[in-house]
Amino acid sequence: MVELTYPAIAASLGDAERTELSEKWAQQRNVTVREALLQHAGPGAALSSNDLARVLQHRSEARRTVRLQSFEVDETALDLHFGRIEVPEVIPGDVVVMLGDFGSGKSETAETWHRTGIKDLMTDGNAPFPVWLSARDVLGQTLEEAVDRQLGSAWRRGRGASIVVDGLDETDPATAQNLLESARILTRTASNIRVLLTARPGILSPTDKETVRAKLFDENAALELVELTAGKAHSTWRWTKDMRATVTRPFFALAAGIMLGNNEAPSGEADLIRGLVENALAKGRERPAVTSEQTRSVLQDLAVGITRTSKDGLSYSDRLIAHSSRLVSDGPGDSVVFSLPIFQHWFAAQAIVTGDVPVAEVVTDALSFNRWRWAAAVAALSARTPEAVDDLLGKWVAGNPGAAAWIIDRAFSGHRDWRTEADENLDPTTSGTRLLRALRTWANALGPLADGVLPSQIVRGPVGLGVRVSGHRIIVALSTSRPASDRVTALPPELHPFSSSPVADWQFWLEAVAPQGDAWPWTKVQKMIAEATLKKLSTDPHLGAPDGIWEQERRFDLARRLLGHGSLLHGPLPANEVRKQAAEKFDAVDQDRSAYIKMGGRAFYSGAELDDLVSWVDATRSLDVVSHLPERDLPYPKGGWVWDFYSPQRLMEFEVEVYARACQAYDEALAHSFARLGWSMPRSSMAPFGVLLEVEFDGAERIGGIPGLRVIRAPMALMQELAPSGDESIWSASGRAVINQISRDATEEGEYFSTTLETIRSWLAAQNREPASGIGWTTTGADDMSETRPVANVAAGWLWDDLKDIGLGKGTFPQVR
Repeated sequence: MVELTYPAIAASLGDAERTELSEKWAQQRNVTVREALLQHAGPGAALSSNDLARVLQHRSEARRTVRLQSFEVDETALDLHFGRIEVPEVIPGDVVVMLGDFGSGKSETAETWHRTGIKDLMTDGNAPFPVWLSARDVLGQTLEEAVDRQLGSAWRRGRGASIVVDGLDETDPATAQNLLESARILTRTASNIRVLLTARPGILSPTDKETVRAKLFDENAALELVELTAGKAHSTWRWTKDMRATVTRPFFALAAGIMLGNNEAPSGEADLIRGLVENALAKGRERPAVTSEQTRSVLQDLAVGITRTSKDGLSYSDRLIAHSSRLVSDGPGDSVVFSLPIFQHWFAAQAIVTGDVPVAEVVTDALSFNRWRWAAAVAALSARTPEAVDDLLGKWVAGNPGAAAWIIDRAFSGHRDWRTEADENLDPTTSGTRLLRALRTWANALGPLADGVLPSQIVRGPVGLGVRVSGHRIIVALSTSRPASDRVTALPPELHPFSSSPVADWQFWLEAVAPQGDAWPWTKVQKMIAEATLKKLSTDPHLGAPDGIWEQERRFDLARRLLGHGSLLHGPLPANEVRKQAAEKFDAVDQDRSAYIKMGGRAFYSGAELDDLVSWVDATRSLDVVSHLPERDLPYPKGGWVWDFYSPQRLMEFEVEVYARACQAYDEALAHSFARLGWSMPRSSMAPFGVLLEVEFDGAERIGGIPGLRVIRAPMALMQELAPSGDESIWSASGRAVINQISRDATEEGEYFSTTLETIRSWLAAQNREPASGIGWTTTGADDMSETRPVANVAAGWLWDDLKDIGLGKGTFPQVR
């Protein structure tokens, strides 16, 4: 049709316009012919370097068009953005792995790097061949074979190739690691080869030298792209900190711009995914993906299959239907994949909402959760009624409260903690019942952890909830009597926050404006828990096993205080004298086990702890109460800092035992107080783990010359392999930690950390474990002897990092006392 009408169109134009149209038409036809020749003849097409470069440029533009399709913008409209992309430097013989979270712009940066190779090929007929591969395209073959399929053998004759392998995180950890190894081998065995791989963190194990991070926007650049995509300026000052951080990733900045351009307000990452996909599907050519029952069903099956197994699982006819939607592209072999991961997340979410995927499957185990978590977050937002929200979140909380907290945090973190006039009023009929369901589900799911983070009346059994709802506000009281089963009743009218006298059978508990959205009972309770876990970690001495690490250290601290010693003492204490003092203190509170006694600083000890200490001495007939940590060995130090009381040897012995026992304390806490969270605790992916410690005594630049301490946690299976060799290393009694003094220069040190972390990541990949948080090391001071309970302090810090990552921790850091 275009060819038939072309003469008439050209005749109606001026000379300059007609010349420009003719040239562009000829260029497009030439590229189309070259593309067809390459497709039919394959590597044997023998195109010139310039012709091949034009075909590769055309393919690159097509890929970018597909990625921008959902945003309804073309590449030229975003020239300013693409022109700012900084490409990594990859020299011949190098493998570089670009790491970045979902939406961080890895593919666009790799595409820009690929285009620099295309430009080189246009200007230099002997430049290396640019090669673009999707990681899924390489499945079932080596990287070398995949390059051969594109180029034949021409690249082997010295010209080499500049290779991109995009999306290693769309495979499993073992496959991704194999591709990295294949790239390393190829660069070492063939001439003039350079390889750029992209993946999200944690999926494979590059060395530090091989690693570059996808560069995110600063806040100003992010908001500029948001407004560029939206087509007009928008007020973003009300955005939450999380939302501002989210749009520093290019994908989410574009998504936010699209939603703002449509006068919508995204409230988080999952909301951006949902909004972007639903906006795309509302357009004419994409509408059949949701309006056609057949197409929608096929795409939903495709999303479920890829999420579960990384395979489409479709028949030949269903693949044709999927292709007709324009939401998919060709995958390995004859398979199909979604053109963008967000489409997969959205359709998988619909399968959860409709019940085609069991809700509980999401939180079955760590592997299943890592596959389904973003789909679950979108599903939580897609539930259309309060009852549907309660069903989804209730099952996830009951299945694993840590995983559920992550889902809730990603789905609703952008929602306000209050309501505006535009928000619906609370339903006075159902609000109390919904809140009680959320409280009961969280309390039962948390198990031992619930005690201290939720009201004791709810934790210890059935509870009566008195509720009054007015507009956006809810007032709640707890019954002081114990009903046979949970119940909700109207709050007595005389009971309110400012009641001057008590009301029989009721204890006021809560007055608050409900958070935004239908999920408010679940988000409200989650935030209560997150705000309470810091105090629990700081004050609860019973997080571990009975008579385990936590209780042993607490017992010694109590004995030390009873005898009037400070926290620097770690030597044995005479058990008989400790018993005598404990018995006297217990008698002083009339042997009331529920009484509390303050002894030094902010520490409180219960009558039960005094009584148990007396019973422990009697039962064990111990001569001493011991700390299990080495005592100081310099009674008259030259300096006045706490670490000056320890010789270098003794300080190393002290720290290695602290960290070894902290490993045991972490294990105990996961097995007891945190048992219901289990695999959802991010660092549990390495458990049981040990600790590699390095101490540096040359710390003149640090306050007081405090010795520096570097800490790497590693799976126990790797401890012997990773531990430094030589007689100078000191192992803990349990074998859970090893320490040595740093004796390397800066270059050797960087190589050590890089090699160590690569070994850990490779091991995790081989075990098909994907850590939810990055693997690295921490630097701190070797001053743990200054802590009241040094072992608990280290372990509580590790637990706190986990809780913050999953949305169950809010605050600064634990201060164990």
